[in-house]
Amino acid sequence: MPFLIGQCAIVMMLTGSVLYNNANLFVQFQVPALMVLRLALFFIPFLINMTMPVAMAVAASLAISRLSRDSEITVMRASGISLFRIFLPVFCCGLFVSVADFYFGEYVVPGSIIKYEQVLGQLETQFKNLMPLAGQTVALDGKTVVGVRSMTAHSGYIALQGISINSTAQMLNGSAQPFLALAKTGTYENGHWTLINPVVIAFNPDNPSTFTQSTSASITYNIPVDPQFFQSGFQLQMPMGQMAQSSMLTFSQLGKQLAQDRRNHYSDPSRVLDYNFKLSVPFSCLVMALCCPPIAMKFGKGGGFMGTLLSICLVFVYWNTLLLARILGSPGPQGGAPLLSPVVAAWSQNVLFALAGVWLLRRSE
Repeated sequence: MPFLIGQCAIVMMLTGSVLYNNANLFVQFQVPALMVLRLALFFIPFLINMTMPVAMAVAASLAISRLSRDSEITVMRASGISLFRIFLPVFCCGLFVSVADFYFGEYVVPGSIIKYEQVLGQLETQFKNLMPLAGQTVALDGKTVVGVRSMTAHSGYIALQGISINSTAQMLNGSAQPFLALAKTGTYENGHWTLINPVVIAFNPDNPSTFTQSTSASITYNIPVDPQFFQSGFQLQMPMGQMAQSSMLTFSQLGKQLAQDRRNHYSDPSRVLDYNFKLSVPFSCLVMALCCPPIAMKFGKGGGFMGTLLSICLVFVYWNTLLLARILGSPGPQGGAPLLSPVVAAWSQNVLFALAGVWLLRRSE
């Protein structure tokens, strides 16, 4: 029950902040209420996936604080039971929640984020006063650059003129080849870019000077983009928005892409970072189960929520450390090397806090 209460409370607060922070945008651009509701609902699974460690910390702290406050830990210690054995059920719960969080992020979150991106892709045609800007260029994850010379809004779609799509080793249409697609005209509708009479130049990743050129009557790419690309001043403020975009791929899909990159002698730090965070974030549930019980036991006598409050402070420090590590592990300016190895960035906070939890347990024992 404390776990579910903690999970619901955190998710409700974050969902409320999403709606509150973007309320002015929704009203200003007259976004339909049903679309706002769909955005919030499709984003909730990602919030659940990211906040399970917080719920685990709250649950472990409340349980141990109650045992300490009622002197039950004192009785068990007087009977010769070690702290490790007393906390073992909490550790087992932390491991179980870590596994559950991983599979939740693997099977539920990607589909919900894809739906979320699809709703974002539909927003452009829902603006009551759409004012497309000429000469727009947008980069997607540093791998694909889309350029449009001019745009004209129509009911349900946007007419495009002077389109260019430049992809560098991006998995589009099942191909890992870098390519450049050019077209004089086309349309954009619900995340789908349709190029009329395009010219597609595909490059050989092993020999960039070698390329093939092809033409067709039309070609469609599925590339949802932020509505800000079409509407000046529209930018949603979503918690951990960059991590949400990387959650569209599963752990196995990221692994296959990394294997493809190795075969092409190519390394993408962002992809390596996302791959390792897919494991390290769920594993942090076990880390919280290690760190929080000794703190809750030590300060449980000071009040029902004293140990819980300190554990929440620990979670605050942990998540800021995690976000800092992700920033340091991301590519540097102009695509340069990251300041910290992506593998180290993804796992450093787990290792540090796990060691701290073991040290606190031994000290308390």
